[in-house]
Amino acid sequence: MFDLEAPDDLVLVQDAILVPPPVDGRGRQQASGVLTPDGRMVENSISWSNSREPVNAAPAMPDTVETLSGCWMFGGTLYGHFGHFITESFARAWALDALRGQIDGVLFTPKQSSANLEPMLKALRPLMDSLGLDVPVRCITTPTRVERLHVPRQGVGMGDLTVGSAKFRDFVGAHAGAGIDPAGPERIYVSRSLLPAQRGGLIAESLLEEYLAQEGYQMFHPQKHPAAVQIAHYKAARDIITVDCSPLHMMAYVGNAAQRVAILTRRSMDFAPGFVRQLQTFTGMTAFEINTLERDWVQGGALRPGRGSFGEMDFPRTWRMLRDRGMISGDTPWPALTDSQRDADLQRIADLHGQAFNPLDENLERHARRTAKASA
Repeated sequence: MFDLEAPDDLVLVQDAILVPPPVDGRGRQQASGVLTPDGRMVENSISWSNSREPVNAAPAMPDTVETLSGCWMFGGTLYGHFGHFITESFARAWALDALRGQIDGVLFTPKQSSANLEPMLKALRPLMDSLGLDVPVRCITTPTRVERLHVPRQGVGMGDLTVGSAKFRDFVGAHAGAGIDPAGPERIYVSRSLLPAQRGGLIAESLLEEYLAQEGYQMFHPQKHPAAVQIAHYKAARDIITVDCSPLHMMAYVGNAAQRVAILTRRSMDFAPGFVRQLQTFTGMTAFEINTLERDWVQGGALRPGRGSFGEMDFPRTWRMLRDRGMISGDTPWPALTDSQRDADLQRIADLHGQAFNPLDENLERHARRTAKASA
Protein backbone atom coordinates (compact mmCIF):
# COMPACT_ATOMS: atom_id res chain seq x y z
CA MET A 1 0.00 0.00 0.00
CA PHE A 2 1.37 3.40 -1.01
CA ASP A 3 2.01 6.07 1.65
CA LEU A 4 2.36 9.69 0.52
CA GLU A 5 4.29 10.62 3.68
CA ALA A 6 6.71 7.68 3.85
CA PRO A 7 10.43 8.51 4.36
CA ASP A 8 13.11 8.42 1.64
CA ASP A 9 10.92 10.38 -0.74
CA LEU A 10 13.85 11.59 -2.87
CA VAL A 11 16.78 9.38 -3.89
CA LEU A 12 19.74 9.90 -6.24
CA VAL A 13 20.68 7.03 -8.54
CA GLN A 14 24.04 7.01 -10.32
CA ASP A 15 23.98 5.46 -13.81
CA ALA A 16 20.24 4.91 -13.57
CA ILE A 17 18.54 2.91 -16.32
CA LEU A 18 15.35 4.69 -17.39
CA VAL A 19 13.06 2.24 -19.19
CA PRO A 20 9.99 3.42 -21.13
CA PRO A 21 7.04 1.08 -21.76
CA PRO A 22 7.34 -1.32 -24.71
CA VAL A 23 6.27 0.05 -28.06
CA ASP A 24 3.44 -2.47 -28.28
CA GLY A 25 2.44 -1.99 -24.65
CA ARG A 26 -1.23 -1.51 -23.85
CA GLY A 27 -3.38 -1.47 -20.75
CA ARG A 28 -3.31 0.42 -17.49
CA GLN A 29 -0.14 -1.11 -16.02
CA GLN A 30 3.08 -0.96 -18.05
CA ALA A 31 6.54 -2.41 -17.49
CA SER A 32 8.56 0.80 -17.14
CA GLY A 33 10.42 2.89 -14.59
CA VAL A 34 13.90 3.41 -13.16
CA LEU A 35 16.37 0.57 -12.55
CA THR A 36 19.64 0.66 -10.65
CA PRO A 37 22.77 -0.39 -12.61
CA ASP A 38 22.31 -3.95 -11.33
CA GLY A 39 18.68 -4.12 -12.44
CA ARG A 40 16.76 -3.43 -9.22
CA MET A 41 13.58 -1.36 -9.52
CA VAL A 42 13.82 2.02 -7.79
CA GLU A 43 10.75 2.03 -5.57
CA ASN A 44 10.15 5.77 -5.94
CA SER A 45 9.72 5.31 -9.69
CA ILE A 46 6.54 3.31 -9.19
CA SER A 47 3.51 5.48 -9.89
CA TRP A 48 0.19 4.87 -8.24
CA SER A 49 -3.33 5.58 -9.45
CA ASN A 50 -4.47 5.27 -5.85
CA SER A 51 -2.87 3.82 -2.74
CA ARG A 52 -3.51 0.23 -3.88
CA GLU A 53 -3.14 0.33 -7.68
CA PRO A 54 0.34 0.82 -9.19
CA VAL A 55 0.46 2.14 -12.73
CA ASN A 56 3.82 0.61 -13.69
CA ALA A 57 5.69 -2.58 -12.87
CA ALA A 58 9.39 -3.46 -12.88
CA PRO A 59 10.75 -3.83 -16.42
CA ALA A 60 13.44 -6.27 -17.44
CA MET A 61 16.99 -4.96 -17.76
CA PRO A 62 17.28 -3.87 -21.42
CA ASP A 63 19.91 -5.43 -23.64
CA THR A 64 21.02 -2.10 -25.10
CA VAL A 65 20.71 1.43 -23.81
CA GLU A 66 21.44 4.94 -24.96
CA THR A 67 23.36 7.27 -22.66
CA LEU A 68 22.45 10.68 -21.28
CA SER A 69 24.99 12.73 -19.36
CA GLY A 70 24.20 15.29 -16.72
CA CYS A 71 21.93 15.45 -13.71
CA TRP A 72 18.18 15.01 -14.17
CA MET A 73 14.97 14.45 -12.24
CA PHE A 74 12.53 11.63 -12.94
CA GLY A 75 9.03 12.96 -13.60
CA GLY A 76 7.02 9.76 -13.97
CA THR A 77 4.54 8.97 -16.73
CA LEU A 78 3.60 11.66 -19.23
CA TYR A 79 -0.12 11.95 -19.89
CA GLY A 80 -1.68 14.19 -22.49
CA HIS A 81 -5.08 14.22 -20.77
CA PHE A 82 -5.44 17.38 -18.66
CA GLY A 83 -6.74 15.70 -15.52
CA HIS A 84 -4.18 12.90 -15.54
CA PHE A 85 -1.37 15.35 -16.26
CA ILE A 86 -2.06 17.71 -13.36
CA THR A 87 -2.43 14.84 -10.90
CA GLU A 88 -0.20 12.00 -12.10
CA SER A 89 2.41 13.59 -14.39
CA PHE A 90 2.75 16.65 -12.14
CA ALA A 91 2.94 14.52 -9.01
CA ARG A 92 6.73 14.68 -8.55
CA ALA A 93 7.16 18.39 -9.26
CA TRP A 94 7.38 19.11 -5.53
CA ALA A 95 11.02 17.96 -5.61
CA LEU A 96 11.96 20.97 -7.74
CA ASP A 97 12.06 23.03 -4.55
CA ALA A 98 15.07 20.96 -3.49
CA LEU A 99 16.62 20.43 -6.93
CA ARG A 100 16.07 23.62 -8.91
CA GLY A 101 19.42 24.89 -10.21
CA GLN A 102 21.05 21.48 -9.75
CA ILE A 103 19.39 19.56 -12.59
CA ASP A 104 19.34 19.80 -16.37
CA GLY A 105 15.62 19.10 -16.48
CA VAL A 106 12.90 16.52 -15.92
CA LEU A 107 12.67 13.16 -17.71
CA PHE A 108 9.32 11.49 -18.29
CA THR A 109 8.42 8.15 -19.81
CA PRO A 110 5.43 8.10 -22.15
CA LYS A 111 2.17 6.39 -21.30
CA GLN A 112 2.49 4.78 -24.72
CA SER A 113 5.72 4.87 -26.70
CA SER A 114 3.74 5.17 -29.93
CA ALA A 115 2.28 8.52 -28.87
CA ASN A 116 3.09 11.71 -30.79
CA LEU A 117 5.16 13.22 -28.00
CA GLU A 118 6.67 16.44 -29.33
CA PRO A 119 3.34 18.14 -30.09
CA MET A 120 2.07 16.92 -26.72
CA LEU A 121 5.00 18.47 -24.85
CA LYS A 122 4.63 21.71 -26.78
CA ALA A 123 0.93 21.89 -25.95
CA LEU A 124 1.59 21.16 -22.27
CA ARG A 125 4.39 23.72 -21.88
CA PRO A 126 2.20 26.72 -20.89
CA LEU A 127 0.38 24.56 -18.34
CA MET A 128 3.66 23.29 -16.88
CA ASP A 129 5.03 26.82 -16.59
CA SER A 130 1.83 28.04 -14.93
CA LEU A 131 2.05 25.31 -12.31
CA GLY A 132 5.74 25.79 -11.52
CA LEU A 133 7.20 22.94 -13.58
CA ASP A 134 9.27 25.56 -15.36
CA VAL A 135 12.37 23.57 -16.29
CA PRO A 136 13.34 21.74 -19.49
CA VAL A 137 11.35 18.56 -20.01
CA ARG A 138 12.12 15.51 -22.14
CA CYS A 139 10.25 12.28 -22.77
CA ILE A 140 12.44 9.17 -23.03
CA THR A 141 11.25 6.66 -25.62
CA THR A 142 14.20 4.23 -25.64
CA PRO A 143 16.01 2.65 -22.66
CA THR A 144 18.55 5.19 -21.46
CA ARG A 145 21.40 5.18 -18.95
CA VAL A 146 21.27 8.51 -17.09
CA GLU A 147 24.48 9.70 -15.45
CA ARG A 148 22.68 11.01 -12.35
CA LEU A 149 18.95 10.77 -11.81
CA HIS A 150 17.04 12.12 -8.82
CA VAL A 151 13.91 10.01 -8.29
CA PRO A 152 11.19 11.59 -6.13
CA ARG A 153 8.18 9.74 -4.84
CA GLN A 154 4.91 10.98 -6.30
CA GLY A 155 3.20 13.56 -4.11
CA VAL A 156 -0.40 13.35 -5.31
CA GLY A 157 -2.63 11.05 -7.34
CA MET A 158 -6.18 9.98 -7.99
CA GLY A 159 -8.69 8.44 -5.60
CA ASP A 160 -7.47 8.47 -2.01
CA LEU A 161 -4.24 10.23 -3.06
CA THR A 162 -5.91 13.48 -4.15
CA VAL A 163 -5.13 15.18 -0.82
CA GLY A 164 -1.43 15.11 -1.70
CA SER A 165 1.62 15.01 0.53
CA ALA A 166 2.57 17.96 2.70
CA LYS A 167 5.56 18.72 0.46
CA PHE A 168 3.40 18.62 -2.66
CA ARG A 169 0.82 20.95 -1.12
CA ASP A 170 3.59 23.34 -0.05
CA PHE A 171 5.02 23.35 -3.58
CA VAL A 172 1.63 24.01 -5.16
CA GLY A 173 0.87 26.76 -2.66
CA ALA A 174 4.14 28.51 -3.51
CA HIS A 175 4.28 28.01 -7.29
CA ALA A 176 0.95 27.09 -8.91
CA GLY A 177 -0.43 30.22 -10.50
CA ALA A 178 2.29 32.42 -9.01
CA GLY A 179 2.40 35.74 -10.85
CA ILE A 180 -1.09 35.28 -12.32
CA ASP A 181 -3.52 37.86 -10.95
CA PRO A 182 -7.17 37.02 -10.31
CA ALA A 183 -9.31 38.11 -13.25
CA GLY A 184 -12.87 37.15 -14.03
CA PRO A 185 -16.42 37.15 -12.70
CA GLU A 186 -17.34 36.44 -9.09
CA ARG A 187 -19.65 33.60 -10.08
CA ILE A 188 -18.84 30.98 -12.71
CA TYR A 189 -20.32 27.73 -13.92
CA VAL A 190 -17.70 25.43 -15.42
CA SER A 191 -19.60 24.14 -18.43
CA ARG A 192 -19.19 20.99 -20.51
CA SER A 193 -21.69 22.04 -23.15
CA LEU A 194 -19.05 22.87 -25.78
CA LEU A 195 -16.89 19.79 -25.31
CA PRO A 196 -16.48 17.39 -28.25
CA ALA A 197 -17.86 13.86 -28.39
CA GLN A 198 -16.86 11.24 -25.82
CA ARG A 199 -16.46 13.77 -23.00
CA GLY A 200 -19.83 13.36 -21.29
CA GLY A 201 -21.82 15.85 -19.28
CA LEU A 202 -25.35 16.55 -18.11
CA ILE A 203 -28.63 15.99 -19.89
CA ALA A 204 -30.20 19.38 -20.71
CA GLU A 205 -27.15 21.30 -19.53
CA SER A 206 -28.31 24.26 -21.60
CA LEU A 207 -31.33 24.61 -19.29
CA LEU A 208 -29.07 24.57 -16.25
CA GLU A 209 -26.97 27.30 -17.86
CA GLU A 210 -30.08 29.44 -18.37
CA TYR A 211 -31.10 29.06 -14.74
CA LEU A 212 -27.61 29.82 -13.44
CA ALA A 213 -27.26 32.85 -15.72
CA GLN A 214 -30.35 34.27 -14.01
CA GLU A 215 -28.47 33.88 -10.72
CA GLY A 216 -25.50 35.89 -11.96
CA TYR A 217 -23.26 33.03 -13.06
CA GLN A 218 -21.16 33.32 -16.19
CA MET A 219 -20.53 30.21 -18.24
CA PHE A 220 -16.85 29.29 -18.36
CA HIS A 221 -15.48 26.80 -20.89
CA PRO A 222 -11.91 26.07 -19.70
CA GLN A 223 -10.89 24.17 -22.83
CA LYS A 224 -11.33 27.41 -24.79
CA HIS A 225 -8.73 29.29 -22.74
CA PRO A 226 -4.99 28.99 -22.02
CA ALA A 227 -3.89 27.78 -18.61
CA ALA A 228 -3.15 31.29 -17.32
CA VAL A 229 -6.70 32.46 -18.07
CA GLN A 230 -8.16 29.38 -16.39
CA ILE A 231 -6.09 30.03 -13.29
CA ALA A 232 -7.05 33.72 -13.25
CA HIS A 233 -10.74 32.77 -13.33
CA TYR A 234 -10.40 30.15 -10.61
CA LYS A 235 -8.60 32.67 -8.42
CA ALA A 236 -11.18 35.42 -8.99
CA ALA A 237 -14.44 33.53 -8.55
CA ARG A 238 -16.16 33.59 -5.18
CA ASP A 239 -18.77 30.98 -6.09
CA ILE A 240 -18.10 28.12 -8.52
CA ILE A 241 -20.55 25.47 -9.68
CA THR A 242 -19.26 22.56 -11.71
CA VAL A 243 -19.75 18.86 -12.29
CA ASP A 244 -17.23 16.27 -11.07
CA CYS A 245 -14.43 16.91 -13.56
CA SER A 246 -10.72 17.59 -14.01
CA PRO A 247 -10.80 21.41 -13.54
CA LEU A 248 -11.48 20.79 -9.86
CA HIS A 249 -7.85 19.69 -9.45
CA MET A 250 -6.73 23.07 -10.77
CA MET A 251 -9.13 24.86 -8.41
CA ALA A 252 -7.53 22.98 -5.52
CA TYR A 253 -4.08 24.12 -6.61
CA VAL A 254 -4.86 27.83 -7.09
CA GLY A 255 -8.02 28.48 -5.06
CA ASN A 256 -8.42 30.10 -1.65
CA ALA A 257 -10.29 29.66 1.62
CA ALA A 258 -12.90 32.33 0.84
CA GLN A 259 -14.36 30.40 -2.09
CA ARG A 260 -17.35 28.07 -2.30
CA VAL A 261 -17.50 25.19 -4.78
CA ALA A 262 -20.60 23.11 -5.48
CA ILE A 263 -19.96 19.82 -7.31
CA LEU A 264 -22.89 18.43 -9.29
CA THR A 265 -22.81 14.64 -9.62
CA ARG A 266 -22.95 13.71 -13.31
CA ARG A 267 -22.37 9.94 -13.11
CA SER A 268 -22.93 7.21 -10.55
CA MET A 269 -19.26 6.99 -9.65
CA ASP A 270 -17.83 8.00 -6.28
CA PHE A 271 -15.69 10.93 -7.47
CA ALA A 272 -17.15 13.96 -5.71
CA PRO A 273 -16.05 13.06 -2.15
CA GLY A 274 -12.43 12.89 -3.30
CA PHE A 275 -12.70 16.28 -4.96
CA VAL A 276 -14.28 17.72 -1.80
CA ARG A 277 -11.41 16.40 0.33
CA GLN A 278 -8.83 17.76 -2.10
CA LEU A 279 -10.36 21.24 -2.26
CA GLN A 280 -10.71 21.45 1.51
CA THR A 281 -7.24 20.07 2.25
CA PHE A 282 -5.36 22.24 -0.24
CA THR A 283 -7.19 25.53 0.33
CA GLY A 284 -9.56 25.33 3.30
CA MET A 285 -12.41 26.44 1.02
CA THR A 286 -16.03 25.39 1.39
CA ALA A 287 -16.72 22.51 -1.00
CA PHE A 288 -19.65 20.13 -1.16
CA GLU A 289 -21.44 17.65 -3.40
CA ILE A 290 -24.88 18.22 -4.90
CA ASN A 291 -26.06 14.73 -5.78
CA THR A 292 -29.47 14.69 -7.44
CA LEU A 293 -28.53 12.18 -10.12
CA GLU A 294 -31.58 10.29 -11.37
CA ARG A 295 -30.15 8.29 -14.24
CA ASP A 296 -26.99 7.50 -16.16
CA TRP A 297 -27.27 7.64 -19.95
CA VAL A 298 -24.58 5.59 -21.66
CA GLN A 299 -23.53 4.99 -25.23
CA GLY A 300 -25.10 1.99 -26.95
CA GLY A 301 -25.12 -1.09 -24.75
CA ALA A 302 -22.48 0.07 -22.25
CA LEU A 303 -22.78 -1.52 -18.81
CA ARG A 304 -21.21 1.17 -16.66
CA PRO A 305 -20.94 4.95 -16.54
CA GLY A 306 -17.69 6.60 -17.54
CA ARG A 307 -16.03 9.70 -18.89
CA GLY A 308 -18.38 9.80 -21.88
CA SER A 309 -21.68 9.14 -20.10
CA PHE A 310 -24.35 11.76 -19.44
CA GLY A 311 -26.18 12.27 -16.18
CA GLU A 312 -29.82 13.20 -15.78
CA MET A 313 -30.32 15.18 -12.60
CA ASP A 314 -33.40 16.24 -10.67
CA PHE A 315 -33.75 19.96 -11.41
CA PRO A 316 -36.14 20.85 -8.53
CA ARG A 317 -33.91 19.10 -5.97
CA THR A 318 -30.81 20.72 -7.46
CA TRP A 319 -32.44 24.15 -7.09
CA ARG A 320 -33.35 23.43 -3.48
CA MET A 321 -29.93 22.09 -2.48
CA LEU A 322 -28.04 24.94 -4.16
CA ARG A 323 -30.39 27.45 -2.54
CA ASP A 324 -29.97 25.88 0.89
CA ARG A 325 -26.20 26.24 0.47
CA GLY A 326 -26.46 29.89 -0.54
CA MET A 327 -25.20 29.32 -4.08
CA ILE A 328 -28.43 30.69 -5.59
CA SER A 329 -31.21 32.85 -4.16
CA GLY A 330 -34.17 32.72 -6.56
CA ASP A 331 -37.56 31.91 -5.03
CA THR A 332 -38.93 30.05 -8.05
CA PRO A 333 -38.03 26.34 -8.10
CA TRP A 334 -36.56 25.00 -11.30
CA PRO A 335 -39.16 22.87 -13.07
CA ALA A 336 -38.63 19.17 -13.62
CA LEU A 337 -37.24 18.13 -16.97
CA THR A 338 -40.02 17.30 -19.42
CA ASP A 339 -40.02 14.26 -21.68
CA SER A 340 -39.70 16.48 -24.75
CA GLN A 341 -36.72 18.37 -23.28
CA ARG A 342 -34.98 15.12 -22.39
CA ASP A 343 -35.68 13.55 -25.77
CA ALA A 344 -34.46 16.63 -27.64
CA ASP A 345 -31.14 16.65 -25.80
CA LEU A 346 -30.69 12.90 -26.17
CA GLN A 347 -31.16 13.33 -29.92
CA ARG A 348 -28.54 16.11 -29.94
CA ILE A 349 -26.12 13.85 -28.08
CA ALA A 350 -26.85 10.92 -30.40
CA ASP A 351 -26.19 13.11 -33.44
CA LEU A 352 -22.89 14.26 -31.92
CA HIS A 353 -21.73 10.69 -31.28
CA GLY A 354 -23.36 8.90 -34.19
CA GLN A 355 -24.99 6.47 -31.76
CA ALA A 356 -27.95 6.48 -29.41
CA PHE A 357 -27.54 6.79 -25.65
CA ASN A 358 -29.58 4.45 -23.45
CA PRO A 359 -30.43 4.30 -19.74
CA LEU A 360 -27.76 2.37 -17.87
CA ASP A 361 -30.32 0.62 -15.67
CA GLU A 362 -32.15 -0.74 -18.71
CA ASN A 363 -28.88 -1.94 -20.27
CA LEU A 364 -28.03 -3.77 -17.05
CA GLU A 365 -31.47 -5.37 -16.89
CA ARG A 366 -31.20 -6.60 -20.49
CA HIS A 367 -27.71 -7.93 -19.83
CA ALA A 368 -28.90 -9.78 -16.72
CA ARG A 369 -31.77 -11.38 -18.63
CA ARG A 370 -29.46 -12.49 -21.45
CA THR A 371 -26.95 -13.89 -18.98
CA ALA A 372 -29.64 -15.78 -17.09
CA LYS A 373 -31.08 -17.18 -20.31
CA ALA A 374 -27.66 -18.28 -21.55
CA SER A 375 -26.90 -20.11 -18.31
CA ALA A 376 -30.31 -21.78 -18.05
